[in-house]
Amino acid sequence: MSSAESSFGGAESSYPGADSAYGGGALREAAVGHKRSAGRWLRILLAVLMGVTAVVLAARFVAEPLLSIRHVAVHSDVPLSDDEVLALSGIHNGDHWYSISELAIQKRLESSPLVRRANVQRVFPDTVRVTLWGRQPAALVLAAQDGRTVPVLVDEEGVVYRVGATGADLDLPVVSGITAGSVALGAALPTPVRAVFADLRSLRDRAPDLYALVSEVRITASAGAQSASGGAQSASAGAAGFPQDLELLVYLTSARVPIRTRGALDESFVKYALMVIDLLSRQGVLRDIQELDFRSGDVVYRRAGHANGGGSGATAPDGPAVPAAASPAGDGPAPGAGAKGG
Repeated sequence: MSSAESSFGGAESSYPGADSAYGGGALREAAVGHKRSAGRWLRILLAVLMGVTAVVLAARFVAEPLLSIRHVAVHSDVPLSDDEVLALSGIHNGDHWYSISELAIQKRLESSPLVRRANVQRVFPDTVRVTLWGRQPAALVLAAQDGRTVPVLVDEEGVVYRVGATGADLDLPVVSGITAGSVALGAALPTPVRAVFADLRSLRDRAPDLYALVSEVRITASAGAQSASGGAQSASAGAAGFPQDLELLVYLTSARVPIRTRGALDESFVKYALMVIDLLSRQGVLRDIQELDFRSGDVVYRRAGHANGGGSGATAPDGPAVPAAASPAGDGPAPGAGAKGG
């Protein structure tokens, strides 16, 4: 009995050993497999990191130099040299194609008073194309600078883009009656008067022969607006709320008689003014007229030395009647004012 128990006990004692042998082997195999899997993922991760590093180094030492800006192509009608355009653009040596901002360069270029519009394009891999459109003169304006009066060039947008004038610029019409003061480059004239410059520029483009006949456009005060200095007429924002509120005295090179008008300075106005002047000249009364007035739709003239216009009115072909004037003598500018020199 004791031997049987001993044998049974021995059997029991051998069972845990058997369990330990089989169970321990499975755990060891699982641990080895886990280590192998972790090692494989580690090798993959290291390979990826090495690949990324190789790409970055290749980009840094091979591709990046190829993407450096090497060429700036300038197409422009602005009186600036390529070096001046490059300096104004802010593009520096070492800048890269992918890092520059087209919009930022465009804004820097358009900050110049000479530049009306700029367009900037990046051309892969190493070029920037710059196209500039310059300002074109519409008229001359007289402005004060350092205690003296100087002509400044103004474009169709009413922007001052050059101080001083060359001989060629002296053939431009003069826009007077504006208290411009010390006008800085790039300054925009008041909104109500800009329409005058837009009209003159449009006339120059569409009918240059008629534009050449305009000697001076004097902007008179509208709604009684006066500046604080000496009662001089002002074109400040309070002078006229809208362009059509401006009253203009227009002087043509073909006649010493100024024309008082309101509205657009276009081809039809100049042609009609020439027709009326020719008609009055043929009737022999032009030499006695101090001013023509187109504001009412009819053409009214005032003759020198008469409290009221003398004689019967003239009739313009295909136009309104030209009645005797009703304005008292002494009004309006002196005869011959604003005639273009030359």
